[in-house]
Amino acid sequence: MSAPFQTLADETFVAGVGLHSGVHARVLLRPAKEVGIVFARVDLDGAPKISAAPSCIAQTTHATTLQQNGASLSTVEHLLAALYALGITHCRVEVDGPEIPILDGSAAPWCHAVREAGLSPTEQYSRRPIHALKETVRVGDEKSFVLGAPDPQFRLSVDVDFDLPYAGRQTIDLVVAPESFETELAAARTFTRFDWLEPLRAQGLIRGGSLDNAIVLEEAGPSSPFRMENELARHKALDVVGDLALLTAADGGIIQAHITAVKAGHLLHRQWMDECLRRGAFKVG
Repeated sequence: MSAPFQTLADETFVAGVGLHSGVHARVLLRPAKEVGIVFARVDLDGAPKISAAPSCIAQTTHATTLQQNGASLSTVEHLLAALYALGITHCRVEVDGPEIPILDGSAAPWCHAVREAGLSPTEQYSRRPIHALKETVRVGDEKSFVLGAPDPQFRLSVDVDFDLPYAGRQTIDLVVAPESFETELAAARTFTRFDWLEPLRAQGLIRGGSLDNAIVLEEAGPSSPFRMENELARHKALDVVGDLALLTAADGGIIQAHITAVKAGHLLHRQWMDECLRRGAFKVG
């Protein structure tokens, strides 16, 4: 399996409100000469850089937050998922706020922005490194877990159950590739149960949440029609791609593993990556 190192052919600009902070931010995606996905908080003195890497994860409470050089940036997972799935290995992401905008709650606007900018092979023509999982790694308990097993592709099997008449058990199984990501996962939106709203607000979260950027699962039905079958499971799979993209964002690598995520979330994704790194469970070559 081989693929080119790629950056953007041109700059592209996106703006919107942060789901949890409620702060409006502008994001400029810029081509880069060096391999890696690097964020820059351009609203802060010196525009401190934050690397897309597991070691920079600071928090996983209802979103993934990265922190480095005295700066932090939250809700990075949808953008990272789009960059990984579309094969962007070199990119500088300039943000003038504390959180990546939620946009419509999905990764589709990020895919559109990348496609609009265009993809460009870089001068680094050697084969992208392969991060192949060489052993089975499992974290979690019997009800909620992430299990990774060796596989020649990046395959996801995701299972959720929200115990509602219209949103019970949902599953999705697919191999992550540009086409499958854009058609099967990218448009799936973030969501919350109605009875979670007040606890989330009490934690100072979802200040920028609205029916324009999230699905609310009410007793009678969803706040807006689902875009696709099993949209909840598809969004959870989208989050897996975005979080696990941190494993290879520094070197432009390709993940080879079969990930099974059952009732999982950002914290379990982080714990699984930490356990893999602790064991040296990936063979890089």
